[in-house]
Amino acid sequence: MQFQIDAWEHAFNDASGISASIDRCFDFAQDLGFDAIAYDFSPVPATPEGEMLIPNIVQMRNIPKEMPDLWCNQGYYRDDPVQNLALKVSRPFFWSYRREEPSFIIDMLGGEAKRVTGALNDWHLTRGITVPLHLPGNRFATLTGFWNDSGFKACGPDRSANISGIALLAQVLHHHLFPRFERKDLLPYGAKLTPREEECILLAAEGLASKQIAWRLQRSESTIVMHLASATRKLGARNRAQAIARAAHYGYL
Repeated sequence: MQFQIDAWEHAFNDASGISASIDRCFDFAQDLGFDAIAYDFSPVPATPEGEMLIPNIVQMRNIPKEMPDLWCNQGYYRDDPVQNLALKVSRPFFWSYRREEPSFIIDMLGGEAKRVTGALNDWHLTRGITVPLHLPGNRFATLTGFWNDSGFKACGPDRSANISGIALLAQVLHHHLFPRFERKDLLPYGAKLTPREEECILLAAEGLASKQIAWRLQRSESTIVMHLASATRKLGARNRAQAIARAAHYGYL
């Protein structure tokens, strides 16, 4: 396995960007026996109220072309039992969208998850392994390897090698991806502050009043009040104190 990790490291170092890195990852996932992959990254995975946020980065390979739109734009991501479970656990896990087959999500397939179950069954991508990556600063990523029906039969009943392999691959992949993320990739979905708004919130969190922030930044007090009001609105807060608390949740502080 050490030789394999060295090969992964070398290939990711040579990749020209995020998309090329995911291409390499798919090649390695196929070597591990998987038929498709999905990688996602969220600077913050949920609102303070617990509502899941759509990831900033979603990359899929050998997946039906409809899936990105369904998951990211039509709400399937929030209803997906695999994604909901991944937020709550720290170990890689096997999942199956076949009700007759035991897996970690067997009790989560009802309700809104029915449309997720239906789509994956239609595509014959009903089984896989997901690796949750709970990262510093409340950041979160997952790497999922999918099997189609024939690929799952070929892998056999012992999935320990598949689990350990994709768990290592996920760690190596993200280690190389993270330095390539741009500022926009690290701003939380639905709560993206401008650099000036972020600066004002940071200074407010230090205990500075609007007049003091204005003096520090050499701007008028009315301009600072405008930036803080805009930040408060974007963060979904009712007042400045709550804005500071929510900014901390979203990783700005």
